[in-house]
Amino acid sequence: MYSAGVRVVNPWVLTKSMLIISLIMLIAGFLLTYTGLYCPSYQIESGTLYNRVFGNCSRRLFFSGGKSWYWNGNNGSATTDHTGGNSFVYKTAVAYQPKDREDVIYQKLKESLQSLTGEDNYFIQANAANDVYAGVADGVGGWAEHGYDSSAISRELCKALKEMAATLHKPLTPKQLLDNAYAKIKIDKIVKVGGTTANVAHLSSDGRLDVTNLGDSWCAVFRDSKLVFQTEPQTLGFNTPYQLAIIPDEIQQAAAKNGNRYIQNQPSDADEYNFQLSKGDIVILATDGVTDNIAIEDLELFLRDNNDQLNENLQKTADELVKKVVKISKDPEFPSVFAQEISRLTGKLYKGGKEDDITMVVVKVE
Repeated sequence: MYSAGVRVVNPWVLTKSMLIISLIMLIAGFLLTYTGLYCPSYQIESGTLYNRVFGNCSRRLFFSGGKSWYWNGNNGSATTDHTGGNSFVYKTAVAYQPKDREDVIYQKLKESLQSLTGEDNYFIQANAANDVYAGVADGVGGWAEHGYDSSAISRELCKALKEMAATLHKPLTPKQLLDNAYAKIKIDKIVKVGGTTANVAHLSSDGRLDVTNLGDSWCAVFRDSKLVFQTEPQTLGFNTPYQLAIIPDEIQQAAAKNGNRYIQNQPSDADEYNFQLSKGDIVILATDGVTDNIAIEDLELFLRDNNDQLNENLQKTADELVKKVVKISKDPEFPSVFAQEISRLTGKLYKGGKEDDITMVVVKVE
């Protein structure tokens, strides 16, 4: 059982009517996937939406509508054991792959091109009590179109999170840690402009998992290859996540003159969760480059098929999972989660992966 804010999660109870509805949806999904049939529900500017999202490098939005240092791991992977005597043991692995940066807008952004994880970032830190803090952050790519380094804010935020987690005198909740780190990067003024999601977790020596999530990055727990816990995305609209932002007053004022305002959430807006881990669980923290492409069911199948390797070589498993997601993201025929959502919104059938930065932290609980 876990909680998010005041959210209470109860076991599913299927009534007879719910079972009938589920069967109807299952049949409809089968027809959509295997026969190409679909049932339009409503129309929006589908062509515009498709071009805006797929034809624009899938860069996410930072408008809410009319209303020098890299913590990037080591060559795409890193593995660490965090032991705590007779308590839980956490084995971690990191894998990532940035998207291609052939777009002309990136050629003027040297620092963004140097970032090994693209606009994503991550951190892992074990404190003195052998508890583990870890997290992922995803810089909102729309800022690159305006000449700003979209990787700067996620990079500096993860740097601050790691440094603060390493010097704690007493445990902080992930939300408190996020609040402190965000305050620090605003004071440091290294980031000029940008927005980022954040998903921060604390795995304690007694097996308790505490998570805070702001935006659409993700944390999940798999037990016996089945999903038993996950965070929920926070969005204001399609491809428009909650985000921590740093935006100068002059930019905000210019937007206001045109009737626009930027998304500027606070750490206080983040959801909080807790979950009791068991030995053998797999914890995954990932950016939306993972969750926009591969469905939960496919992740479960991957973990089941690689169960032996998970126990023997966690890093190899993480690397292979990222390679699988990258392949899907470049496949124009694959019915990715992202394409299925566009199909739902437009009433038209779209296929194809979503090319994006892909970053994940994988934790084996022992």
